[in-house]
Amino acid sequence: MRQQILEFENDTPATLDNFVVGRNAEVISQLRQWQSGHLAEKQLYLWGESGAGKTHLLRALVAASEFIPCTSETRFEPSSSTVLAVDDVHFLDASGAVDLFHRYNERRDGGAQLLVSGPCPPARLTLFPDLRTRLAWGLVLRITPLNDDEKITALQIRAHSLGLTLPPAVAHYLLTHCPRQNSYLFALMNELNRWSLSTHRAHITLPMVREVLHTRALSD
Repeated sequence: MRQQILEFENDTPATLDNFVVGRNAEVISQLRQWQSGHLAEKQLYLWGESGAGKTHLLRALVAASEFIPCTSETRFEPSSSTVLAVDDVHFLDASGAVDLFHRYNERRDGGAQLLVSGPCPPARLTLFPDLRTRLAWGLVLRITPLNDDEKITALQIRAHSLGLTLPPAVAHYLLTHCPRQNSYLFALMNELNRWSLSTHRAHITLPMVREVLHTRALSD
């Protein structure tokens, strides 16, 4: 199943409490302060590899209307919102980057909060230099991805919260046969939970996992 990426709906709202912290305890502490308005710096930039949890954190920190996932077509209009989260800033094209540059200046001058995410530190982005400089002005925080042991523990905790039992061998199978992004794995746990409720089986087995993946592959 590694070659075919199946999409599962993750219907669990993102919060700081259900983010698997791993080695990011200090980062989460600073984000809690930022969310409560107790952090002096209003502009934050989060970076880390794909699947580290940046999108989860941005969604956890702002309302849905204040969350902007970037594409090459994203544009930024002037806004009176006091907080804004911009995810995957590296996907912006030149016009979108210029728009964000102007909005950044406006928000910084007005004391508004801005949270931006990307795959690398600001200096390594391919956006134009002035925007890279602006993004580095604020607090720059790295999100460290979970290692395999931490992911297995996280999956078992999520399974337990759903009333399921996930043996270590099955969790290891998920890591070696499925996309490794936390968002995918946790959405898959939700799918396994629905399957468990319909079959009245709370113990997750390899045949159950394979059947869920096979059924979804046929329906896509």
